[in-house]
Amino acid sequence: MFQSKIILQLVFLTSFVLMLGCATSNSMKGSSVDDTSEKDKFIISHSFDSDIKTVFEMWVRPDRFSKWLGPAGASMTFISVGVKEGGTSQWSMTTSDGVTKYGKLNYKKISPSNLLIYTQNFCDKDGNLSKPPFAPTYPDILLTTVNFTEEGNKKTRVTVKWEVFGEATEMERQTFNGLKPVMTVGWNSSFDKLDSFLKSKK
Repeated sequence: MFQSKIILQLVFLTSFVLMLGCATSNSMKGSSVDDTSEKDKFIISHSFDSDIKTVFEMWVRPDRFSKWLGPAGASMTFISVGVKEGGTSQWSMTTSDGVTKYGKLNYKKISPSNLLIYTQNFCDKDGNLSKPPFAPTYPDILLTTVNFTEEGNKKTRVTVKWEVFGEATEMERQTFNGLKPVMTVGWNSSFDKLDSFLKSKK
């Protein structure tokens, strides 16, 4: 029971921000790439049966992003929205255990329908940098790079890369690398939610 609760909390780390879907029997399930030559990086990709513009909007429109990000049973809202290069958005998410967490997305590059780069971090409700309560040795900031690639008619592949960003202790880096299997589970959970959301829009 306790282990299940911890896994649920860690799945929430897949909060960003922000991964996608509309799978058919021929779609590839989200697959992770753990390149041991690139320490402190996590990469996962997923193919969706939807056009690239629609998939990209699922990341940059808060009203859509909040519908699929996070574990099953989670409720996400945006406190402030600044989806533009140099802008910042702050969000809150309440998971099924009743715990509410807060985080920020700081946008570095937005190339419509092709590329999205932002840093992400947890914070308190006032926006001050903080550690997630379930992983006190998790890195303060991650750099997120999301690439969108057309794979034929109305089919899009999304590749998400997380990197430890800025200063981090060895313990924080070890925590990040140790949680890669959990990150894979978390992202695939969000991908499944996005798959369902995209299907409902057809």
